[in-house]
Amino acid sequence: MSKKDFRFVKKESNLDLEQARVSLTYWQDVWRRLKKNKMAMFGLLIVASIVLFAIFGPLFTDFDYKDQELLLRNLPPKLEVYEVEDNVFIHRTEAYNLIEFNEEGYVVDLLEQVTIDEANKIYYYSYIKEFEYLLVEGGAFPLPAGVTLDAEAFYSEVWGIALINVLADDGDNQVIIHYVHPNSPFLSGNQTNGTVADTIEGLVVDQFVFTDDISNPDLADNYTIKSDRTALFMILDMEKTLPPNTEGIRVLKGKLSHIKIFSEDILILDFGLRGLDSSEKPEGYEDVEYIITYKGKETTKITDTFSNKTYPWGTDFLGRDVLTRVMYGARISLLVALIATLVNFLIGITYGSISGFFGGSVDNIMMRIVDIINSIPLVLYVILLMVVLREFVIDVEIFGKNRVIFNGADGFTTIIIALGSVYWTGMARLVRGQVLSLKEQEYVLAARTIGVSNRKIIYRHLIPNALGPIIVSMTMMIPSAVFTEAFLSFIGIGVSAPQASWGTLANEALGGITRYTYQLVYPSLAIAITMLGFNFLGDGLRDALDPRLRKG
Repeated sequence: MSKKDFRFVKKESNLDLEQARVSLTYWQDVWRRLKKNKMAMFGLLIVASIVLFAIFGPLFTDFDYKDQELLLRNLPPKLEVYEVEDNVFIHRTEAYNLIEFNEEGYVVDLLEQVTIDEANKIYYYSYIKEFEYLLVEGGAFPLPAGVTLDAEAFYSEVWGIALINVLADDGDNQVIIHYVHPNSPFLSGNQTNGTVADTIEGLVVDQFVFTDDISNPDLADNYTIKSDRTALFMILDMEKTLPPNTEGIRVLKGKLSHIKIFSEDILILDFGLRGLDSSEKPEGYEDVEYIITYKGKETTKITDTFSNKTYPWGTDFLGRDVLTRVMYGARISLLVALIATLVNFLIGITYGSISGFFGGSVDNIMMRIVDIINSIPLVLYVILLMVVLREFVIDVEIFGKNRVIFNGADGFTTIIIALGSVYWTGMARLVRGQVLSLKEQEYVLAARTIGVSNRKIIYRHLIPNALGPIIVSMTMMIPSAVFTEAFLSFIGIGVSAPQASWGTLANEALGGITRYTYQLVYPSLAIAITMLGFNFLGDGLRDALDPRLRKG
C-alpha cells in the first residue's frame, strides 16, 4: 500500500469537533435548537401567517367587515349557475334572489323582483337602473304643444314627468313612466347602477326618493315614494308643498335625491314544478324544478359550477363577505389574546416572584389568595365578571365635553379585563416555583452580600434566569386565551356587533349550519389552526429552552 492510497488532511483542519464549534450566546443556541424541530418551525410559520393574514389581509379586499348587501346574502363559495344568454350566467340563491355573474365568477349585476305571482309560483325580475341627483328642485314644465298623453296618464308640470298605471301579468298594478319633458329634472341625473339607458320612458318605476332639507337645513330627511301608491298618488306626493312662508309663498316640500326604475328586460323564474312528482310534470320536464325565461329563451338546467371570485369564502346571512370578517376576526381574537397574555405576564411574574422570594407567611398568604381564585371555575368567573362589567360606563369631562373612556357594552375592553384579571394565577404559580429553586443559588447570595436590593435581585437575577419556562408558558397561554375569547363570543357575551371575532362568526353561522356549512367551517378552522400553530411552537420552545430536554 503506497502513499497514493491515502488522502492526507491539512493540519489546520485536524481539529476536534468541540474545538471547531463557533461559540453562541444563549438565545442564539436556543434558535439553533429550535430550527432543528420541524414541527416547531411549522408552528412558527402558521403563527406568522395568521398574524400577516390579520394585519395585511383587509388591505387587499374590497369590502369592510360591516358592509352589507342583502340581495347577496348566503352566497356560497361554489356557484351553480344558469346560462340564460351567451356569457350571461344567473345564480339563484336560496331566498330566490337572482344575481348575474360573468364567466370568471365575478358579480356583474343584481336583479330585483318586479312583481310576484304567488298563485302560479312565478317571480318576475329585472335589472335596476339607479339615478342620483344633486337635490334638484322642481319648476314649471307645462306640457309642450303637440304632445298628447294617454287619457289614463297623470302629468306633473312641477317635475315634467307623466306616469301611467299598467296591469302586470299577475294582475298587480305597475307604474310606468309614460312621458318625460325635454327639460325635466329627471333627465339631469347621474346613472350610478345598471346598463346605460337611452331613455327612461316606458320603464317600470320602483321608487322616487326626495329629501326634505327645507324645514331643517341641518337635517336631511329622506322620504320614499313607492310605485305601489299608483300613478296619481305618486304625482301628488311628488308635488307636496310646505305651508306658506312669511311672504305667503308655498315651497315644494322635497328636492329630488335619486330614483330607482326597472329595465325593459324581464327575467321570469317559474318554480311551479318544484315539489311535484315526475309523473305530474309535463312531458320533457320530468327532471325540471326551475324554469328561467329570459328574452324568450327557457333555461331549465344548471349550466355550470364555478368559484365565487367576488366572495371567495361566500357571504353570511346579511350579505357580508365572510373572508373579510374572518380577517377582522383574526385581529380581534389575536389582539384580545395578546393583551390578556401581556397583562397576565406582568401581574403573574410580579406576584409569583414576590411570593417565592420572600417565602414564609408572605408566600402563604399570597398563595391562599391564588387558591381562592382558582377554586372558582375560570370560565364561570370570567362570564360573571363580563356580565357585571357590561353595565358600567365611565366618562370624564375633557374641555367641556363628556368623553367615554370605558364602555362595558362594547365587549372588547370588557373581555380583556375579564381575562386579564384571572388568567395570571397559573403564571404566578410557575414563577413562584422557579424563584424558590433559584433564590438559594450562589449568585443570589453574592448579590445579597454586596447589598443589592431585593427588587434588583428579583428583576436583574431571578426573573431573567427563569425566562425559559415563562416564555413557554406565555406561548401556551395565547391559544388558550384565543379559545376562551372565542367561546365567550360564541355564547353571546364577547365582542359586540358589528365587530367580528371568530367566536362571533361561529355563533352567527349556527342558524344555517346545515345549509350554509361554510359559514361555520372557516372561523372554526381559523381557531383550530391558530391553536395548533401556537402549541407546536410552544412545544418546540420548551425543548429548546429547557436544558433537561435539549437534544444536540
